[in-house]
Amino acid sequence: MISEGLAPHEADPTSWYSAAGLPYGYSIDEAGFETDPEELQLVERAAGVTMRCDIGLHIFVSDVTGRPALGRMAQRVARQTDGWVFVEFHTPPTADLLDHLSNAGRGIRVSDAVYLDAAATLAWNAHPDFHVVK
Repeated sequence: MISEGLAPHEADPTSWYSAAGLPYGYSIDEAGFETDPEELQLVERAAGVTMRCDIGLHIFVSDVTGRPALGRMAQRVARQTDGWVFVEFHTPPTADLLDHLSNAGRGIRVSDAVYLDAAATLAWNAHPDFHVVK
């Protein structure tokens, strides 16, 4: 959060604000809190490690200008933890987009979403179709 220039909210240590006043937050949850256990097993097999917890990064408004910062934070967390980022798309991703992300790193498609490792997340953040990270 600090690397993106966010400042902590004094009353709530899990709430942070950008210079533009956009509210962000994070949570550390039990594995499976928001993740389907079967999906988590797919990621565990691909990563070769047991996933112990989920780190949730949030922007609490629908302001599209705040999404790139969220994507960069997610990528940094994934890189530092050898974790994966869950990405939902507005429309099903094209085969070309999935190939592009998989060539940059590792990706696992689950329905109309993907789990991306840090390298693939970096490629998604830089892609012209980037729109949201979850």
